[in-house]
Amino acid sequence: MSARAATRVAWAAAGVSAALSIGGLALDLVAGLGMSAPLSAAYPTVWALSISLIGALVVSRQPRNALGWIFTLVGLVITFNFAGSVYATFSRAAGHGSWPAGVAIAWLSAGWLWIPISALLVIFVPLLFPTGRPLSPRWRFPAWFGMGFIVLAGISNALMPGPLSSSPHISNPMGLVGEAPLLTNLENLSVVPLVIAVVGALASLVVRFRRARGQERQQLKWFLYGGVLFIVPFLMHGSGIPQQIQDWALALFIPALPISIAIAMMKYRLYDIDLVINKSLVFGTLAAFITTVYVGIVVGIGTLVGGADRPNLTLSIVATAIVAVAFQPARERIQRIANRLVYGKRATPYEVLADFSERMGGALSADEALPRMAEAVAHGVGAQAARIRLFLPDGSERAVSRPVGAEVGHVDRVFPVFYSGARVGEIAVARATAEPLTPAEDKLLADLAAQGGLVMHNVRLTVELQARLAEISEQAGQLRASRQRIVAAQDDERRRLEETIRLGCEQQLSRISAELTSAETELITDPGTAVAALERLTAQATTVLEELRELARGIYPPILQDEGLPAALRVQLGKINIRNRGRDLLLLCRGAPRRPRGGRREARRARRWHRVFDHWRRTARRPVATDGRSG
Repeated sequence: MSARAATRVAWAAAGVSAALSIGGLALDLVAGLGMSAPLSAAYPTVWALSISLIGALVVSRQPRNALGWIFTLVGLVITFNFAGSVYATFSRAAGHGSWPAGVAIAWLSAGWLWIPISALLVIFVPLLFPTGRPLSPRWRFPAWFGMGFIVLAGISNALMPGPLSSSPHISNPMGLVGEAPLLTNLENLSVVPLVIAVVGALASLVVRFRRARGQERQQLKWFLYGGVLFIVPFLMHGSGIPQQIQDWALALFIPALPISIAIAMMKYRLYDIDLVINKSLVFGTLAAFITTVYVGIVVGIGTLVGGADRPNLTLSIVATAIVAVAFQPARERIQRIANRLVYGKRATPYEVLADFSERMGGALSADEALPRMAEAVAHGVGAQAARIRLFLPDGSERAVSRPVGAEVGHVDRVFPVFYSGARVGEIAVARATAEPLTPAEDKLLADLAAQGGLVMHNVRLTVELQARLAEISEQAGQLRASRQRIVAAQDDERRRLEETIRLGCEQQLSRISAELTSAETELITDPGTAVAALERLTAQATTVLEELRELARGIYPPILQDEGLPAALRVQLGKINIRNRGRDLLLLCRGAPRRPRGGRREARRARRWHRVFDHWRRTARRPVATDGRSG
């Protein structure tokens, strides 16, 4: 069934319930059946209409929630039973046969339909509330035992011979006269699955409440609150309380259960339940206190002095005075007890401040201090949620909430936090109920905000230091990378120098060594040729030596250290111009002051310029035709 079709069916059932209720009440008034207690006659109808309306609302919003259909069915059957009972009674009063199906309707309404309705309310609603599903698969056993009770009790009551329970003037048309003992045994046996199912459903409700958190827990609180008020009128029955008070209790407390269920299922003002329970406990206890004191003094002392049978103005005045004097202290005491019962144990403002100071003693980081502040605020005033915001110097902010992950949308109060006149943060609280902060709670939060100024300032300093440390760590990483690049460049330069020596000077020295060996042989055979060869080899060795010196000076020439970079560049350019005639280079140095001796920056620049001009020297040099060797 689609959601739209389910909604239409549920609202149609609610409309039928309303029609049955109105028809039954109208027939009852018109027929003049003589109901002595109008409230007692009307409350089942009002209750059933409320349940039908709740069922339609739940089905329209949650079509797959079984509770919506249960409420719809319960309201429909209760109104049918009410209208059917009135119809059957009026049919009997008017004479058999004047109203069609009067006996059949009486058999349905008064005979056995109350059994499944009772099982649904007592077993299935506590078992399935508020999700529409059992707590877990193993908690389905109350439902099976409940079905067993419906079958056994339904069969026994539907077929039991004799007058109908709610219409004793009508005999059961489906009664089996010869099977009365068997049906009685079945009815007695149905008590066993009923007890097991009810105990299991209530145990499931208790376990669900203990496990529930957040919205589900508040829904269960509303349900339990309405259930407690619902049973109050039944507890008053047979207690000797005047019937008029019982009727007003029925009128006031019976609708409490459907209203509580509606609030819980619709999730409307869920968190006001704590305030409602609190005020109910306070006013109920105060009413009992006033009644006990007044009755105890007026009736008790009046009985002792022998004047209980007549009013005693003096005792009434004394009782009123005692109640007036003791009212305010009793109210404060009862309020504290109710707060502890509803909200749990709360620390005193002194304990909150002392605990806060102790907690903040060793916590400076934002990961520790801010959550502890939020926890202290939430615990100190019993707030649903608390939020701490820290404003950082760079314009950003940090926010921490308690409970963790709580969305603090609407807040009741915001307390700014200052340090040396500057706003460093704020404290925001959100109450679960509409109850405002008391003056004591307001002062407690103001004191916490005053103490939190120094804490937030220290946290800001810690965050700044952490940011500075991260920046220094990043710079250290960059310096390490730069050092690695410098070492790699030095290694590359060293390998290039080795390669230059190996390909240049080393080969020339090897050739000179070979020619010296030949010249040594020629000294014996041809001294003139040998002398010429030795002179030539001496010149070549001098050239090689000059190149080696040039390479050595090129790494870090002394002139660079003595006279600076411009002088070193001029000397290098002069050498290149000499070797590359016709391609002279011009160096322009404007305002290039000499750097301090031993400056690292000039050393790095000198090495870079050396690489540039060394590359120019090697590329600009051209081979010159000689005696077969390149020079």
